[in-house]
Amino acid sequence: MSTQVANTDSSTAADDPPATGVVPFQLTATNASSVPGSVYFNVFPPALTNIPATGQTITALVSPATTNSSPPVTMTWNGGPGALGLFALTDGADPARAEKTPVALGDTVAVAWANGAFTITPSPGGPAGVLTVTFAPGIPTGGSIGLVVGPAPILVPIPVSLSPLTLAPDLSPTVTVVFGTAFQLPVPDMSDESQAQTVTFKTDATSTSPMATASITVGLDNQIVETS
Repeated sequence: MSTQVANTDSSTAADDPPATGVVPFQLTATNASSVPGSVYFNVFPPALTNIPATGQTITALVSPATTNSSPPVTMTWNGGPGALGLFALTDGADPARAEKTPVALGDTVAVAWANGAFTITPSPGGPAGVLTVTFAPGIPTGGSIGLVVGPAPILVPIPVSLSPLTLAPDLSPTVTVVFGTAFQLPVPDMSDESQAQTVTFKTDATSTSPMATASITVGLDNQIVETS
C-alpha cells in the first residue's frame, strides 16, 4: 500500500445530498495510545481488484491531528457505486487539486489532452461492473489516472502505449486504517506507523437514510481495535 493525499477536510462530500447508489460513511476514531504529540488516522480504500499491487498507489483520507487526550475524531465520506469519480494527472501534479468527474460502473471514459489540460468524457454502454478508460493520442507521458473510491483516490499510471485501462473497484464496506505519521505524496523518508487494520462498516437496514458506521480505538499498546 502506498500513500495519501494530505486532505483533512472529509466533511464536504458526505454533507452533499445523497445520489443514487451513494452511501454515507462515518468513522469515529479515538486516540488512547501511549504515543505523545500529534498523531493521525489514515484511511485507505480497498485496492482495485484487477490490477497488481505494484501497479496502483492507494492514497488515504487523513484525520485532523490527535493526541492521547483528544476527544474522538469523526471522519466522513461518500462511498458506493454512486460516489465514484475519475481524474487524470500530469507527472508530479497534486491529486488533491484535480477536478473529479463523476463516473459509473459500466462507463467507457475517454481521456484526451487539449489546451494544456486533460478532458474526461464518460459514456455508458461499456462492460458491466468495471470502468474502461481510453486515451487519445497526444497525452503527456508519465501521468496517472485517479479513481476516487470511498475515502480517497487510487492512482494508476497511464500506459506508455496509451492502450485502454480497465479499473475494477472493490465497493465492499471496508477500509484499511493506519495510525501514526500523516501520509503524504511523495512518500516521506521516515515515518512511524501502526500495523494496518481492516475496518468493516455496519448499516442499519431499518433506516430510511442508512449510514455506514464504524468506531475504532487505539489503546496504550498502539494497536487499532474496532469497537463497533
